Amino acid sequence: MHPHYTPLGFPPQVNNKVLSLTEEERRILNAGPKFVPVNPEQALDRLGREVSVMKEKIAEAWRRETRTTGRNPQLVEQFADRLEEELRTKISEGTGANRDIEKTLERFQQEQKKGKVIFRQTDKSKVFHIDRPETYIAKSIAYMKKTDAYQEVEQSPLKGMIERTEELLRDLVNRKLLPGKYFEKLKPNQDEAELPHLYYNPKDHKIGEPLRPIVSGMKSPTQRISAFLDQIIRPIFDQLTPYSLRNSIEFLKHLKQHKTTDQTLLYTFDITDLYTMIPQQGSILAICQMLGENKINKVNGEIPINTVRTLFKHVLENAYFALQLPGQPVKYYKQIRGGPMGSECTQVLADVYMRQWERQFKEQQEREGELYFRFRDDIFFTTRKNKEEMNKTLIELGKTDKNIGLTFETGEHVDYLDVRVAVETPIFRTKVFRKLAAQPYILPFDSSHPPHVMKNIPVSALLRATRICSHREDLANEIEKVRITLLLNKYPPNFIDRHFKRFFESLTGQQHSQLLLSEQHNTYRDKVLDPQWNKTDKRKIDFDKDILVHFSYTPSLARFGARFHQIWQEIFEETPLSDISVIFAHRLTDNLKNILVHKKPSKQAIRATVERIEQEQPTNIDEQRRATAITTTNI
Repeated sequence: MHPHYTPLGFPPQVNNKVLSLTEEERRILNAGPKFVPVNPEQALDRLGREVSVMKEKIAEAWRRETRTTGRNPQLVEQFADRLEEELRTKISEGTGANRDIEKTLERFQQEQKKGKVIFRQTDKSKVFHIDRPETYIAKSIAYMKKTDAYQEVEQSPLKGMIERTEELLRDLVNRKLLPGKYFEKLKPNQDEAELPHLYYNPKDHKIGEPLRPIVSGMKSPTQRISAFLDQIIRPIFDQLTPYSLRNSIEFLKHLKQHKTTDQTLLYTFDITDLYTMIPQQGSILAICQMLGENKINKVNGEIPINTVRTLFKHVLENAYFALQLPGQPVKYYKQIRGGPMGSECTQVLADVYMRQWERQFKEQQEREGELYFRFRDDIFFTTRKNKEEMNKTLIELGKTDKNIGLTFETGEHVDYLDVRVAVETPIFRTKVFRKLAAQPYILPFDSSHPPHVMKNIPVSALLRATRICSHREDLANEIEKVRITLLLNKYPPNFIDRHFKRFFESLTGQQHSQLLLSEQHNTYRDKVLDPQWNKTDKRKIDFDKDILVHFSYTPSLARFGARFHQIWQEIFEETPLSDISVIFAHRLTDNLKNILVHKKPSKQAIRATVERIEQEQPTNIDEQRRATAITTTNI
């Protein structure tokens, strides 16, 4: 039994090691990190800024349509003033914040400030994990020692990362090894650049609850290059590696086509610390070999293999990050093995390196008419060899590369992705698999989310169950589990019934499950295994022309979209904007994770160097920007 399970098999929603919680406090934490408390005060605080952003978008569209410049036209000001007034009134009329929730969150925040506790989100189950800071620090130290993949540096490397990245790109463009059009797309944004930061999510589904390291680098100086490399290499990898799965739908389709026998055995294995342990030079070499073997001398017909190699090398050589453990000063590190987990670049490097490592085993599987699939670092395969022979083969396979350690499992059934697979002749039996860490949890009905989000949750749960369950009796059980889970999370029975009927009718034409659970079950299952089933061709947003505006959601705004468009028509009808598409959308106010989980170092720690560059050397930067513009223009 999982260490946090109750005897009845229902695990607690919050994994709490430290705090003494009242029933009310536990109930609030059980709502989960995604739960959004009603917060009209925050919606009002944000409103002025949101109206200003909207006003600028509308004014920009007006100037574009009328081909004019200058101040905002009076109609734009009139619309913005009227809308803000009505929004303020509507938000203020609504339900206020729950004072019990506010008091509870204030207590938790005070406990964190005192250094007594630390809140995190668990790795798989995505529920709250509460522990002592010293435990978290000790596990971080142990992980870094175990992997030996990180080297501390004395000061922030941000300035050097920016300079080296710009210098490399400029050099590649000047030597005609990279088309000039990519310079502006790939160079760092000096005004927004931040040093990546490392944080951990506790893996409470594993013994000892080790930490999963994740590097967040959305504004890293090398992020654009990393994303670019993934964009150009990923399609090639996907085409050459059809057994690499993108989702469980592909997996289920393959299982349906494979015939089993009495000798069929199931295996899964996963790779230990794959992203941290892959060799940097070896993984780059694997990329180059994949391209060369398939006679791709230039990616997309314009980027030489040598340039691809250089860009990958630059990203890995500049894998720096900040780490601020609870109550400790910020420290700076360089990753010297593998790549940062969370980076697009690391994912594609690991995928291609694994492709090279698994090639012989995969080809053997094909020759024997067996299945072999991989999703990232998790592998599923079948065999008709006896268990002793296959176990020995896997042990030997794990010795072929010192950088890759594997652990495997076999049995009457195996669990892979979100599917439990069992051998029945002549086809597999599949049903929904819930990891030990998975809670009977979905977004609570009283979370402050727009109505369209809530009404899709029952439908999505039924769609997932119908896709996965190969046998109708398993599907019938799963439908009841979905219903119970929804009830436990405060969904009203009539709401559940209404949207269950909506799903059944869209699939079978009838508002009940009888046809779906009849002998025609397999026919309907085939329908939903098409990823495009029941999807309508929605008009794509034209970001160059359409006006997309966002306002913070609170329940009193649930139906305000219609009023927004009514005001728009009254003011802009028969004007240059009358034919422009305007889209009213919502932002969420802070969820419990935003409020309680603090994992990012201060702005000063991850951006101070950039600010110092701008303050101390404005002339040099201006000169660098002018030189960059001249260099790009001359190519």
